[in-house]
Amino acid sequence: MSVLGTGLTGLLAFQRALATTSHNIANAATEGYSRQRVELETNNPQRLGTGYVGQGVQMTGIRRLQDEWLDAQLRTSLTNNANAATRADFAERVDNLLADQSTGLAPTLENFFASVHDVASDPTALPARMVMLNEAATLEGRFESINERLADQRRLVNGQIGTSIEEVNQYAKSVADLNKQIAARSTAGSPPNDLLDRRDTALRELAEKVDVSISPQDDGSVSVFIGNGQALVLGANASELTFSNLSGDPVNWDIGLKTTTSSSSQPINITRFMTGGEIGGLLETRTSLLDKAQNELGLTALNLASRFNEQNRLGLDLDGELGGDIFEMPEVMVRSVIGNSVNDMPGVTIGDVSQLTPSDYRLRQTDSGFQLTRLPENTTVPYELDADDPNVLIADGMRIDTTDIGAAVTGDAWLIQPTRFAATNLKMAMTDPAKIAAVSGALAESSNTGDATPVALRMSTDPADLTPETYLPAAVVGNATGDGFDLLTPRYGTEAGSAKVESFRVLDANDTDLSTPVSVTFDAAKNQFVVGEERFALDLTGTTTIQANGWELKIQGTPNDGLGTVVDIQVDSFPVATTTPPVTTITGPGWEMDIRGTPAAGDLFTVELSKDRPGDNRNMLEMADIQDERLIQGRTTIQGGYDTLLADVGTQTRRAQISRDSSAALLESAQQQREALSGVNLDEEAANMMRFQQAYQAAAQVIATSSTMFDTLLNAVRR
Repeated sequence: MSVLGTGLTGLLAFQRALATTSHNIANAATEGYSRQRVELETNNPQRLGTGYVGQGVQMTGIRRLQDEWLDAQLRTSLTNNANAATRADFAERVDNLLADQSTGLAPTLENFFASVHDVASDPTALPARMVMLNEAATLEGRFESINERLADQRRLVNGQIGTSIEEVNQYAKSVADLNKQIAARSTAGSPPNDLLDRRDTALRELAEKVDVSISPQDDGSVSVFIGNGQALVLGANASELTFSNLSGDPVNWDIGLKTTTSSSSQPINITRFMTGGEIGGLLETRTSLLDKAQNELGLTALNLASRFNEQNRLGLDLDGELGGDIFEMPEVMVRSVIGNSVNDMPGVTIGDVSQLTPSDYRLRQTDSGFQLTRLPENTTVPYELDADDPNVLIADGMRIDTTDIGAAVTGDAWLIQPTRFAATNLKMAMTDPAKIAAVSGALAESSNTGDATPVALRMSTDPADLTPETYLPAAVVGNATGDGFDLLTPRYGTEAGSAKVESFRVLDANDTDLSTPVSVTFDAAKNQFVVGEERFALDLTGTTTIQANGWELKIQGTPNDGLGTVVDIQVDSFPVATTTPPVTTITGPGWEMDIRGTPAAGDLFTVELSKDRPGDNRNMLEMADIQDERLIQGRTTIQGGYDTLLADVGTQTRRAQISRDSSAALLESAQQQREALSGVNLDEEAANMMRFQQAYQAAAQVIATSSTMFDTLLNAVRR
């Protein structure tokens, strides 16, 4: 190649280098831009007689300075940081809401119990009663207010999920379009660098929203997978995410996936697979923070209302009437899952508030019956069938009546939320302060010679709970004396079985031992004892008296000896306590009483309404003691339950903050590593510009020199 040709190769190469450097400088502030570099190599040399002569330079391509591993690390860091920042943001909001003295529950709860103690101190004072009802109404309002504030955060979370879903769809479509362009323009060694940068930028933005997996393809395109391997982008095709009610929960919409290859118009519910990124953080906030907070708040409200209602029904109000409910108990929320074959719902009521858990449930029809699952753990909950109605399932304090869903088919499901909306739906049932039942509803007194005393008395004012008057069998142990058995009634029956005499003494009339031995034998054929020459039979149903020749035979024993007798007595008008077991339960119409100890003949127990007892505050004291009762799942008090909620939210907040700070540091490190390789350094580019400019000028000078040489040659020929 001539000098001119060699100079031209250099001129063209450095022209491309200058253009690439200019492109780098122009995009120094472009987000996601990867700097480019012209790759140069020598042309094949030309062999001459004395050796090889160079043929100049050639450009092999424009290289994009990028590393797949660094890009993957950056996407992961973006995903983790967006997730942690989202969780920390909402956790801080909820923590401030619950812990704030002006918006939290703790001060209102303290004021309410203080008012209960005030009524206990002066049970007949109407002002104290009015304050208690006002504090109860304030407490009910605070429950509702906190729950509504949590619901506001839920609506905000759902709104952000919907917005993020729209952005994901836009990024997915952008990646699919860029895949198409890249696949069409890619040639061996000449990738469209700027299109690759734009696609990587779209992938990073996608990674901020949700955790993604990238799979490069041979044609230069990439496939994008989310969740549990669901395809979001395949080549030039992008699937679509939806945000709608797929599980029956109107306040917790679900994320669905509509693929381009599916013939079904119903999206696939992939909510449980969506982890990482902003969407994963929002879903975790909704499930682990807001759902749990509202459920635990509702559980606290239900336990407080149920226990106060129960205790108030045991007492008497100022009018001498049995107390009623202070709070109106909210109903259990039941919803049908989308796609059920029936529109009917199971009837769900709360049977035992103390056994409720702060969870939602899913009831599903299976081939073998019903399956109850606790959410969000998806753990199966065992249940029992009601003894009187096998259509009623009993589990976790709930009674689930499946009578109305008998036509359900396998796969039908219902969402049960026993506590989610309880704090909002809790209302006051009492407005008259005179209806507060401060007086003990019933008194049990005894006038006894024995040691039996009433130890507990329970009243019921619910007509549905009234039971017919029943009487327990009484058992009296016979007392064997020299005059026979001393019983409370002359009629008694002996216990089935044989009596056994383990020992006895033969005494004279003065109750002293005989001076001479007496032989005692037993005639089994005649069932008689033979003492000396006398015969007698032991009759347990009567009094056995044996006297002969100035001596008397006394037979003594204990119940273990077989002489004790269980007496079956028919009681006509009142129950008689039994000495076994130690505590006897007596049931009457709407009341039940426990008696402990051994009654004696003539003992009298009286049960009466506690009317006309000025200053009686015993039932009010029982209500005041509710503050210290471990009501919630039998483990913690009302205040303790709320404190546990605060501690749990605080722990989640702190963890999210730590995760946010650490992920932010990792993100900064990943960005710096990428920038070190792919970022545009203006100082370096300026130096390259000067170097390539000088090289370009030198190549131009080579061409000029070649022209001069050619002119010299022409001039020599003309001569």
